[in-house]
Amino acid sequence: MEERIDKLNNLLIGTDRAIKTHFEMASFSDPNLMKMIVDKVVYYSDSLGMNEQELPNLVSILTSGEISLISDSKPRIASVLDQMRVVFDLLKTTKEVNGKRKLTRLHVHTLAYQAILTEKGSDWKNTMSAAAKASLTANRHVCGSNYINMDNAKLIMDDSFSTTATVDGASRIPLEENRPVSCWSEEEFDICLAPVLVCTEVIQTGGGGDNISSAGLLYQI
Repeated sequence: MEERIDKLNNLLIGTDRAIKTHFEMASFSDPNLMKMIVDKVVYYSDSLGMNEQELPNLVSILTSGEISLISDSKPRIASVLDQMRVVFDLLKTTKEVNGKRKLTRLHVHTLAYQAILTEKGSDWKNTMSAAAKASLTANRHVCGSNYINMDNAKLIMDDSFSTTATVDGASRIPLEENRPVSCWSEEEFDICLAPVLVCTEVIQTGGGGDNISSAGLLYQI
């Protein structure tokens, strides 16, 4: 495994800076492997993609050097957004030397919604369209269909959500039927969040993260 990660690291180091790199996370239970991936892959990626279980794991390894053994299968949107801010704050200042890259994009895909964060002034574009495309792809992939069948889909996201769990009285953003993708700006980055039409007749789940993340990237490169 270490030999393969070293080969990937060498590839990333030799990749032209003009070419954006994206790393799709997976579930890791070995802290040494996770640290190796952070040191040799994460720090060399412009963009990261992960689900709601992988996000707290990455936060934990970055902040404490340990993996997270417990995660919420249905986390509050506010908590996920706060964890995304932590990851961005920790990786945005990566010194771009010896092939390393600072993080400029973060995509978190959950059963209920898609959230994409992009640094202001970065080359990533069309974040709203990317979040919408990722959301639709989630339904199509799981249902195994090119079309959205509303008889086999449901919304499980709340009618509104708070943008943070760390501030009392934080503003809430409503889910609007005519404009379901919510986007807003913060000091250093923009965020778009799209609800997912959850497939209720599951055909496949394997490869979901890869398909969802690549669908979002398609609109941003």
